[in-house]
Amino acid sequence: MIKGYQKEAIWLFGIFVFKIAILVLLPLTGDEAYFIKWANHLDFGYYDHPPMVGWVIYLMSFFSDSHIFFRLFSVATTFVTAYVIYKIALLYQIQKDKALLVSFIFLASPIDVLLVLMTNDVSLLFFSALGTLMFLYSLQKEKLSYAIFAGLFLGSAFLSKYFAVFLMFSLLIFSFYIYGRRAIKSVSIVAFIVSLFIAQNLYFNYNSCWNNILFNFFARTENNGYNIGTVLGYFGLILYIFTPWGLYFLYKTTFSKNTLLKLLVSILSVGFFIFLTVSLKNKIGLHWFLIFVPYIFLLFAFMDESYLKKLFRYNAIFSAVHILILITILNIPTSLLREHKKYSDIIMYTQPEALCEKLEEFDNERIFTLGYSTASLLSHYCKREINVIFNNSKYGRMDDKLLDIRTLQSKDITIFNKNAINEKQLQSVCSSFEQSSFELSGATFYTATCKNFNYNEYKKEYLEYQNEHFYNIPQWLPIGKCYFKERYFN
Repeated sequence: MIKGYQKEAIWLFGIFVFKIAILVLLPLTGDEAYFIKWANHLDFGYYDHPPMVGWVIYLMSFFSDSHIFFRLFSVATTFVTAYVIYKIALLYQIQKDKALLVSFIFLASPIDVLLVLMTNDVSLLFFSALGTLMFLYSLQKEKLSYAIFAGLFLGSAFLSKYFAVFLMFSLLIFSFYIYGRRAIKSVSIVAFIVSLFIAQNLYFNYNSCWNNILFNFFARTENNGYNIGTVLGYFGLILYIFTPWGLYFLYKTTFSKNTLLKLLVSILSVGFFIFLTVSLKNKIGLHWFLIFVPYIFLLFAFMDESYLKKLFRYNAIFSAVHILILITILNIPTSLLREHKKYSDIIMYTQPEALCEKLEEFDNERIFTLGYSTASLLSHYCKREINVIFNNSKYGRMDDKLLDIRTLQSKDITIFNKNAINEKQLQSVCSSFEQSSFELSGATFYTATCKNFNYNEYKKEYLEYQNEHFYNIPQWLPIGKCYFKERYFN
């Protein structure tokens, strides 16, 4: 079957080789380091999102603790997604050659190339794609085993990100609309299994200050207002994913009103409407669309083969441009970027081991940073626990659970930062402090030693703000345990 697509196979092999090169060359990102920190502190859940990506990295760490090895999960996910696209197309009577070509078009797309940059959403795409395939098989073939696997995969998708609920709602509508009473058995089995995953997440939140709920539905949307820019950005992302030529070919396509089209309309209409509503106040990122990627590309299965071959070729060229840009950026000598305002960030991410050597002079001291990305990156490379302090950001607050600020009372602590440390942050909390700096490859980094840390003053300036903005649990939510309130406010 692939013999008829030898040119396409050569293109895909080239894209794969360069994708592996990008995977190897790209420094560990702050978000990746943060999720590695999740894995190093295995738990039933975490502050920002459900725990699946941390669990996946934890399991992979039995074989290697290299971030390059962890990124292989995103590579596996691209092939799983292509396989799901192919099998769903076949399930609903798309010809084999055309189904294969549609899966090739996904593998030739920029989404495939950029997937390595979307750590948290990779597990969502992996499990949701397999869960959807198994659920559709259970409806079509009426086999119990498919329904069980569908429940396990979709439940795992829910524990990857709450976006999975949108997909499951779409599948529920589709199943009863198309299959009627025949769907009751599959839906019941899947719903029961998924409910166990939901119960696990609710139990974690009940005993962890409702972290996921407060972050996703309150803290991260607190200061958002209506913004036409975010709406335009949403439509821009749709154009980017479909590509202008892809939309043009779809416009020229005559769609058969078959079961596959009804499936895609059910999934995409719900997802796109919800994202449009969210975009009225929030910025929509490319990673938000990942869960719907298989069904976007399945729309192309309705095209004539001549359009599909053109679409593949144009997507491959588009991806080649992305690859060329990324490879060029990753190979720019850091010395040429000395005047860049983020030069310290560049050195920190490209030379973390050298930075750790500089920090070895604080061998017997507790080191803190002002942001979660820096703390996570240095924790990974320096092989020591580095936590966040003096930080009122709504993001990356895992250290609220790991660090009990009360234990720092009257202690001397060291603070590391990429930029000059604001003295006002130190004056009210430290009885005295000493600032210093050092250079690494022309970048200046800063440290401060805070003498006789004053917990009570820190509580007034930081913990009370955090309690009000990140741990203000609505009265209608029952509370089991809350580590933050139990430590500082009970």
